[in-house]
Amino acid sequence: MPPFILLYDSSIEETVEDKILPLLKEPPSLVAWSAGEKLANWPEGTRVVTYLPDEALYECIPYVIEKKWVLGLLPHPEMKEVAKGFKFSTSLDKALKELDLAAEPLAVDQLYCNEKLVFNAVSIGDPFGLRSSSKTESLKSRWFRFKRLLASLNKVRLRSFTLTTDKDKVLETAALGMVAVDRGDASAFARRVVDEVQADDCQLNLLILSPRSLMQAFSFLIASVFFGFLGVNRLPKYLGVIKSTGVKIEASQPVTYIVDGQKYKSDTIELKVKAGALNLLGNYLHTGDLANNKTSGKESFRVKGLPTGEARRELVAYPLPWIHHAGTDEFKDLFLVLKENAKTSEAYLTLMVLATLLALIGLFANSAPVIIGAMILAPLMSPIISFSMGALRQDEQLILDSGRSLFLGVGLALACATVMTWLIPLWSINEQIAARLSPTLLDLGVAIISGIAGAYAHSRAEVAKSLAGVAIAVALVPPLAVAGIGIGWFDWAVFWGAFLLFLTNLAGIVLAAALTFMVLGFSPFKLARRGLIIALVLVVLVSIPLASSFVRMVNEHGLTSRLEGQVFASVTLKEVSVKPGDVLLVSARLLASEPIDLAELDLIKQAIEDDLQQEIRLEATLVLVR
Repeated sequence: MPPFILLYDSSIEETVEDKILPLLKEPPSLVAWSAGEKLANWPEGTRVVTYLPDEALYECIPYVIEKKWVLGLLPHPEMKEVAKGFKFSTSLDKALKELDLAAEPLAVDQLYCNEKLVFNAVSIGDPFGLRSSSKTESLKSRWFRFKRLLASLNKVRLRSFTLTTDKDKVLETAALGMVAVDRGDASAFARRVVDEVQADDCQLNLLILSPRSLMQAFSFLIASVFFGFLGVNRLPKYLGVIKSTGVKIEASQPVTYIVDGQKYKSDTIELKVKAGALNLLGNYLHTGDLANNKTSGKESFRVKGLPTGEARRELVAYPLPWIHHAGTDEFKDLFLVLKENAKTSEAYLTLMVLATLLALIGLFANSAPVIIGAMILAPLMSPIISFSMGALRQDEQLILDSGRSLFLGVGLALACATVMTWLIPLWSINEQIAARLSPTLLDLGVAIISGIAGAYAHSRAEVAKSLAGVAIAVALVPPLAVAGIGIGWFDWAVFWGAFLLFLTNLAGIVLAAALTFMVLGFSPFKLARRGLIIALVLVVLVSIPLASSFVRMVNEHGLTSRLEGQVFASVTLKEVSVKPGDVLLVSARLLASEPIDLAELDLIKQAIEDDLQQEIRLEATLVLVR
């Protein structure tokens, strides 16, 4: 008998004679065959090399497995799904060179879906772009595919599924769709999300797509079409991966599933990997060291982010919301932390006193490092974030507890600062105190960003360590200390300027934190609306004096920039600063090559007034430059 049998498509016999036979070292036994015809009963171990389209291979390969023949594959022009599944070159010349008939065949696993052969992938439900494009797909093609999927975004709806693995692990979840593959590197979409698996690891990979909002579905769509997934070590929360020798999928109603491009429908889908089912010739798969490839039998169940329980029932019952709404069971740990932070504890009051005293010393000493230490020590951020969640969810107890903590903390800080001001014999406004007397819209911007960061850090345990940086950025205690100094000096302008800065920080943080918690899904808008409106009104009221200060600051900077570097009568103005009042005060260093008299100084003052078109009072320091 010849060394092997070449089973080829009878419709392209000329290609076999012209391109294949001349490149074979030994003449095979030629058998022309088409799908539907009966195959001969060759003995076990017969080496059968095929040059067939997918349609014929789906009929032929079950015979190969049943009769325990050894299979070699040559890339037929219509062999697409099988080529993807076994990941080998579509070049006929290359495949013929790699075909080693003397090599020991490799026993590879085979995936079945409801007893049907699967070479590439099984899509269940609506994968919505889960079968990502290949790296070679053009940008234009990606764009058109993205637009097509985007148009169907408002139609996506999750279904209820029960998944049972071979080891009787059960998962009841809601999913948009799933994709199953045998080899993680056999398809472009799978290799981006699952581990690279070997040809004989005896396990399938089931990818489960469960977005909890249209925003999550949109972000997934962007990632799958244009960027690829985040990778196996950073799996997005809306994706789950199960590795097992078999998975039974039961749907609440019949669902469409696609096996290598062929559509079927059923309410039960059984996926099974048969170990070493197919003896394969050729170097098609990255098999590595076969001695180490055998599975340990341990299933991988990476489904932590998938919806279960109450969340699953809500997602199945209603269309996907624009923003994910977390169920009570999903944020109970955060809620417990926020309730604890809202309490007025001895430690909280002690830290408030210490932080205020430290800030006060830093302010009088004009020391920024000491003031930063007080910012880190201050515990005010915690009850403010708790107050934001209480306002968002209309939780009266949380609002009362956190509000009481805030009121006592602020009152204690003002009292301590006032008493210490009476004891410290200093009565001048230095740089650090002055910096907290004229808040502007920029300070509101800092408060808003800090509120977003504070809420996000509380809701994500892995970034909680960033709270110290948030405390430094927003600086809650120093303005209170300056307000206390104003009370101690009986200077109500100092008190009001500093306390306005504190109110700005408070209102900005509450509004921004509440919005952040809502976007993260901790409350639906219907419940949050009242608290958000009240917080927004407070921010608007606070913004009125801030806007006035901001306009004044912009004008001052404009005048400073206009005068800086100007030359009047051979004298250059440097380090210019302006201060509004009944008459605009202009302070500057005058750089001149020789001394100037009062008459020349008057001429410079007149030139500045003409330039600014307003009366000024000039404070000048003459600097001779030789």
